[in-house]
Amino acid sequence: MTPARLEPIERFERVPSEFARYAVDLDAAARLLGLSTERTAELAPEALPHETDPERGPMFDYVDVMNLALFAGTSRDSIPELALRFLLRFASGARPSWYEPRHWLVRVRAPREECEAVRLLRPDLAAPGVEEIDPRDLPVATATAAKAAVEPPGYEAAVRLTGAEAAVGEPEVQAIYDDMLESLLSGTVVYQSVSEELRMLHERAWDLGMADCVVVSRLLAQRLREAGYQARARRGYLLGLVGSDHSWCEYFEDGRWKTLDLVFAFLAGGAGHRRIQASPEFAAACRGGRFNRLLPCESEEASALILSGGEPAPPWALAGVSAHPWES
Repeated sequence: MTPARLEPIERFERVPSEFARYAVDLDAAARLLGLSTERTAELAPEALPHETDPERGPMFDYVDVMNLALFAGTSRDSIPELALRFLLRFASGARPSWYEPRHWLVRVRAPREECEAVRLLRPDLAAPGVEEIDPRDLPVATATAAKAAVEPPGYEAAVRLTGAEAAVGEPEVQAIYDDMLESLLSGTVVYQSVSEELRMLHERAWDLGMADCVVVSRLLAQRLREAGYQARARRGYLLGLVGSDHSWCEYFEDGRWKTLDLVFAFLAGGAGHRRIQASPEFAAACRGGRFNRLLPCESEEASALILSGGEPAPPWALAGVSAHPWES
């Protein structure tokens, strides 16, 4: 049943006009919101900044529309929502399942929408815990399920991902981590979708009160480096029934890289519909542990994974990511 209104809407920050790209028309906005065109025409202009095109009518920013869909609960089938559902399954599993070796056949397809000279960044096969596997070692069932060729610039990779249980020991690093986590948990900074341009201006986004995993990982890595520690922001894919772009921070301690995933810890807080079921154990594991469902890509400081004409692809240009797990 179509909701009579979009309320209650949890607070989220609209894209500032200087970064907004008003390119989503009413029909496209209706599909994203899961509402009729008529209902969208009545409600969306009241809730979102927009520009009016003489021929196409109100035009919205894609990121604003996605945030409205998520926070107002009008759409339950968007890529971010599906990714969060998968994360719920992952985090609620037994602790050993977060780290034990897992084998994946990963297939990444280029966006179907027209983009100029699309380039997809490939997996970082030299990263800790990542090992490439000979495709000939695939079990018959998995090979058959993924028999269709992936058109360039898409790619296919068979990998073994091995997690690592670890904890951060440096008190100052823990304090920087806890300070940022508290900003998310308190709502001082809202966890929401952020445009790629603002992601790269992570300090500005944070000051505006908005952050996603890319903003968080880049800012955390920066604050750790400013405090004198070796840190970097990574970006890749969260693997599962639906593959999802994800970013995290890595901190070098005890001769190895340890993962700091503030967004996973925030989602494990368990309050509000944007978070998964409360799991203090999983939240604690995000302070150093490397999970076996994260595939890092060759992205410098969590830069965009999809390029179009040498620039980050538009926010609506999403890669199709699928992963077939199997037992060795």
